[in-house]
Amino acid sequence: MSLIDKVLNTPELTNQPPVLVDIGASGAIHFRWKKIAKYAVCIAFDPDDRKYGYIVKENDNYRKLYVFNCVVADASSDGQPFYLTQSPYCSSFLVPRTEDLKPYAFADKFEVERETKLMTRTIPEVLQELNIGYIDWFKTDSQGLDLRIFQSLDDKMARDIKIAEFEPGIMHAYHGEDKLHAVLRHMDNLPFFLSEITVKGPNRISQEQLKSISASPFLQKLLAASHKETAGWGEMVYLNNFDARANHSQRDLLLGWVIATLNEEFGLALQIASQGAEQYKTPIFEEIRRGSVKNIRRSLWKLRFMSHVWRKLF
Repeated sequence: MSLIDKVLNTPELTNQPPVLVDIGASGAIHFRWKKIAKYAVCIAFDPDDRKYGYIVKENDNYRKLYVFNCVVADASSDGQPFYLTQSPYCSSFLVPRTEDLKPYAFADKFEVERETKLMTRTIPEVLQELNIGYIDWFKTDSQGLDLRIFQSLDDKMARDIKIAEFEPGIMHAYHGEDKLHAVLRHMDNLPFFLSEITVKGPNRISQEQLKSISASPFLQKLLAASHKETAGWGEMVYLNNFDARANHSQRDLLLGWVIATLNEEFGLALQIASQGAEQYKTPIFEEIRRGSVKNIRRSLWKLRFMSHVWRKLF
């Protein structure tokens, strides 16, 4: 049994399992959740034409999986306008900015094919229905609503989250969307630090330009894919900083250590383990503290320091 598994099998985490919230679930298990999922309760959202409600699924991936047949928003509604685009991954409650998207090769994906109405629910409503009072891992990709959904949580619940993932826009894709700079500004006032940000984006060459170069749709796609990508959106991973001045429970410190370790934030993991060892005097914290020291030493073999050496030398 690995040290992570040992921690996840402690009474603190078996009696109060990790809660994962997946907004904009793709159907596949989130790659960051693979080592924690079987110990966790997952709340996912998969909108369809059925009425309010949810399905409880027992499977090999999660300890328990709740799939809600609705869309998450910052306010509940029996029927909020929803814009179905050519690509289902671009559909949103927000209207696409078609004029601003024209210079990009993927502009046609945002063309609205029809408008419908979908029921929406808020995260607090869903948690109340399930009689769950906390979130540990918050993940959202809501096509423009990431920040306002996060802001719908009460302040204590938001501050107690261990890790939060967002995918806000940088470019102008939707009218009234939550942009990356707004997420940065909001999270700056909470006890989190930005662990990762991966900027991705489309090719800024229009369909008209591609057609003027070649009549072949296949070659047009190759040309677009060969073109330089611009900054379109960011994949952001925030980790709770576990400020030592806050009074963290033994359970939260143990889970915080697991999440920091899985995300290779070994310095944070060592900090959490040391806090736990000092505060609770239980053997498990000393064990995970030693585990963090080993992980930090092992990270030498990834040779990340070579970039610093190279800059100094050349």
